This record gives sequence, C-alpha cells and structure tokens, in this order.
Amino acid sequence: MRAGVLLLALACAGCSPAGNRSPPPSALAVVLPIDFPVLEGAVPMPRPADDPWLIALWESDRQGSAAFDFYTVALPAAGYGVIGLYPGGEVALIRFVAEPGVIWQVVIHGAADGRVAIEVRLDRP
Repeated sequence: MRAGVLLLALACAGCSPAGNRSPPPSALAVVLPIDFPVLEGAVPMPRPADDPWLIALWESDRQGSAAFDFYTVALPAAGYGVIGLYPGGEVALIRFVAEPGVIWQVVIHGAADGRVAIEVRLDRP
C-alpha cells in the first residue's frame, strides 16, 4: 500500500504547475557519433556542467578560418547535410542535420587561452 501512495505522489508531482515546465534540452544524453569529423590536432576539452546545449568541445592552435573551412568540407563528406554557413570574424557557425529532424551546430570562436574553441551544440534559435 505504501508503495502505491508513493507512486501516486510522484505522479501528482508531475501534474503541478512547476512539473509542467519542460526541462532544458540536455546534451548529456546526446552521444557524438564515433565517426564525427574532428579537426586534426584539436584537443578534447571538458564540457562545463552548466551548458546543457553543448555536446562536445575541442580547442585548436590552428587560427583563422582553418576550423570553419575544415567543417564546411568534412561535415558533408561524413554524411551530414549542411543547412547554413555563417562565417564571421569573432564567431563562425555551421548548422547541419545530425539525423533526420535533428539539427546541430558547429560553433567556432576564440577561447580564453588564445586558442580556437570548436563546439558541437544542439541547435537553438
């Protein structure tokens, strides 16, 4: 009987106004495919726990447009359909189809240590 009351209480907790809010998307549940292209020499970095949109993070010593140029070719070659290219000075972005109906982004920008940060992110507006 006690277990039934606990299950009922848990079910009702999901019905409360606070329970109706959608949780933020979490990249922790998203796994980067083993064959996802990675810029040669890029070093994997730990993902900050407070960024639920981030799937993977690398840093590279290759400056300029090297990472952007690499991903504009490597993503389609690996079977990812590019749907938007946004080169920029401070930040460059590539939107691509990770799987049917799912869009991810590669975001390239300067890192705090002077290197180049390369992020794979869940798409966001």
